[in-house]
Amino acid sequence: MTPSRRAFLVAAGSGSALFAGCSQFASDETGEAPGPREPPESGVDELPDPNSHVHGADGSWSSFGCNAANTRAVGDDEAPVNGISERWRVGVPEIGFAEPIVADGRVYFVGNQGLRVLDADDGTELWTLEDVEKPPLILEGIAYVSTYEGVSALEADTGDEIWSRELDAPGSVTAPATIRGHGVLCGIGERILELDPEDGSERWRRDLLGQTLDHPAYTGPRGVAVATEAGMVYVLYDGVAYARWELPARPSGPPTADKDVVYVPCYDGETYALTTDHDAVSETAWSAETGQVSTGLAVADDLVLAVAGRTLRAIDADSGQQRWEFEIGDSSRTAPAVGRETVFVGGDRLWALDPAPSGDPSDGPAVRFEHEFEGSVGRGPVLDDGVLYVVADVDGEVALLALE
Repeated sequence: MTPSRRAFLVAAGSGSALFAGCSQFASDETGEAPGPREPPESGVDELPDPNSHVHGADGSWSSFGCNAANTRAVGDDEAPVNGISERWRVGVPEIGFAEPIVADGRVYFVGNQGLRVLDADDGTELWTLEDVEKPPLILEGIAYVSTYEGVSALEADTGDEIWSRELDAPGSVTAPATIRGHGVLCGIGERILELDPEDGSERWRRDLLGQTLDHPAYTGPRGVAVATEAGMVYVLYDGVAYARWELPARPSGPPTADKDVVYVPCYDGETYALTTDHDAVSETAWSAETGQVSTGLAVADDLVLAVAGRTLRAIDADSGQQRWEFEIGDSSRTAPAVGRETVFVGGDRLWALDPAPSGDPSDGPAVRFEHEFEGSVGRGPVLDDGVLYVVADVDGEVALLALE
């Protein structure tokens, strides 16, 4: 992103009339609510290298959960932290299906009519594809999509097919994931496979206990965390199990990985932190009450952020202690996104929160801004190149909006 683009985003945010305060955060010693800190200067000198970055980040929200580890944290420090204005909106059939994916100037949105690809600048529709129910993976100008039969690789700018591979196993195909961009991962039935991104040929497969769940998480250096309906979690390296756990309940959402820990929310209302630096049968570092998280965890700045029902909770990533909770006012299908030391989350409106206004998460959160629509905010928000993408009820319809 150019310096002029950064300056434009800051000016657009600071001039917005949407900035508002709120009393839902903790008070300081004087009894007054702490205000948000001055946000850091926008932009970084160099984007993370997916080949060495712990999360496999590539500078875009190019897969479910933003990066290969599903952390929902953007590393370019571009975010509208002072307020928003609408860039464009496009009507969509429903508020909750799959969150958009944004990479290389294109927005990929999956609804009940299949995949729609839009221009990120103005929302113009570029191409469509039927029989797609899950978000794609975007790598180096190629869109990898799961279909009813298998996985296809498409030219991202045109939708033209490069290759297609049918998977010869019973069960549904999970959304594609990746290990540092070196391979395309997908589950089907009780197994997971790695495909060569160049031609779709199979590199390895692994049988698991239980139906493979969507969105495996990269753990590094070439590992992947996979969860199943049977409550099993595996860390695999080239198909070989390095670690495994049997959870007390079925996972309710996808795993998220951070360094040597895998976080998994479950239907018992607990999120489990699983350490990957021990023996083949590994231990649980902690569990924390988060509610049934279905849309994905965010992990950033030593916090695990989880939405269940009407509540966003911040959990200390090291200890499992709850730092704060915040009522988002709605039980819609939202998940937190993190960028520029700000947590963005939906609910009955769009919230932008400072998770540690005094430098200590226990004092958070403080509201940077809030913005109401006609109804609730659904899938997302997704943050890419300083722009937020949300699905919301607005002006009598459901729309996908680009906000800056």
